[in-house]
Amino acid sequence: MAAQTPTKAKFVKTQGTALKVSKLTTLDPKDADLTWADLSVTIKQPQFQGGQSDEIEVSTLASEAKEFTTGLADNGTFTMSGNWKADDEAQTVLRTARDDGEPRAFSTAFKDGTSSDFLGLVTQFTWDAAPNGTVNGTFNVRITGAVSFNMPVKA
Repeated sequence: MAAQTPTKAKFVKTQGTALKVSKLTTLDPKDADLTWADLSVTIKQPQFQGGQSDEIEVSTLASEAKEFTTGLADNGTFTMSGNWKADDEAQTVLRTARDDGEPRAFSTAFKDGTSSDFLGLVTQFTWDAAPNGTVNGTFNVRITGAVSFNMPVKA
């Protein structure tokens, strides 16, 4: 039997990803004093969708064609869907954030040790149900400010 060749593909497995939201409003997603609610126990499919920066035209009389620069970064949206559970602590935090309009910190830690942190405003939540299934919930978050992508510390 031939020896198995290791894969050349680079990837991160999803199982074991930790996703959490700060219990209280904050302006610093890396504040060491934050307390967190665990989203990993109900969320099945988080989706980060980076936004697009504005295009600013900078053409002048000397330009030979239109010239552009980019405006401020728009870090987009974060959508989470999974099991709806109205009495879940993290989902209660998300609904409260929707009602008060205040930012919460979101943190994702991947199995390979990388992580991501950002502030977000919960803009919408929905639930839906169908026969022979479970109640599903979706939460939409508008990212405000910078997003950090953190590499693991190597010893």
